[in-house]
Amino acid sequence: MKTINKSNKSAVSPHIQKWEMINWKKIYAYVKKLRQRIFRAEQLGQKRKTRKLQRLMIRSKGNLLLSIKRVTQVNKGKETAGIDGQIALTSKDRLELYNLLKTYNIKYIRPRPVKRAYIPKKNGKMRPLGIPIIKDRVFQNIVKNALEPQWEAKFAPSSYGFRPKRSTQDALVNLFTKLSSRSTRKWIFEGDFKGCFDNLNHQYIMDCLTRFPARDAIQKWLKAGFVDNNSFHDTDAGTPQRSIVSPLLANIALHGMEEELGVSYYQDRDFHKLSRKSVGVVTYADDFVVVFKTKEEAMSMYEKLKPYLSKRGLTLAEDKTKVTHIEEGFDFLGFNLRQYQTNKGMKLLIKPSKASV
Repeated sequence: MKTINKSNKSAVSPHIQKWEMINWKKIYAYVKKLRQRIFRAEQLGQKRKTRKLQRLMIRSKGNLLLSIKRVTQVNKGKETAGIDGQIALTSKDRLELYNLLKTYNIKYIRPRPVKRAYIPKKNGKMRPLGIPIIKDRVFQNIVKNALEPQWEAKFAPSSYGFRPKRSTQDALVNLFTKLSSRSTRKWIFEGDFKGCFDNLNHQYIMDCLTRFPARDAIQKWLKAGFVDNNSFHDTDAGTPQRSIVSPLLANIALHGMEEELGVSYYQDRDFHKLSRKSVGVVTYADDFVVVFKTKEEAMSMYEKLKPYLSKRGLTLAEDKTKVTHIEEGFDFLGFNLRQYQTNKGMKLLIKPSKASV
């Protein structure tokens, strides 16, 4: 039985009778193309066109199908239920979920509180996670596909955490370049935000999303609260970890460090290179490193970051924030970076940190 009606020019027919017969290749191509158009419109400063394309993405049946597939088949937490106990692991369940959600308008959704769960951290403490119900996860993925390409056009080149086609290794390559033997930047400010996901200022996030079509839905998710040990708790700050849209919202809130610190670049052919007098920044979600030429500059970073932190409702984790010389070495993203004296001069080596080993 055919799923795609040839006379229908849209990426997906509204009448789907069998999950296995969906033309996923066509849907992937359609959503990818629409994401690229949003990115390009934002890059060119076409604000009205960006919002128009975002509304199209939010209403797209192809985006809905792709989001259901990601939430129920691709993501690791597909077998983990929210407070309603519902999951969708069979084709029949997924088709029923699609037929239910295709009639919804995202403006009028009523998010449920997330289920609080805990996992152990390296330091022995517990990390709180928030598990939304399956419907909210699908809608969050829909919104993410509309919002992410817009902000990908804005994010700094030195930001790597939770971004498409960017990895830990890319961040280390950038840092290796900034600290290479030819560089005069030898002092490192290692930073870590204390309880970043739990303390982000909701109002600051909403101010960043002023004209976004699904802004109200995001505000509802932020204020939905959580259930811990059968007790409901309000959420006045932070974004729940494990939520699909949370990493993107955190990146949006943390955006702007380079501008705050006065980082500058110059154009060299097709590349943007760091200016010689500028400090260098590499960020990965709530972990970041700033490199300097002198110790005095590095020590002054505590004061320079105060305006940036206060706007976002954050503080620095004292036990993870320090100033180090490259010859002493430091750990970042599970790796140790240190410069050694060799017969051929100074050499920068990157190795797995002791804790990671």
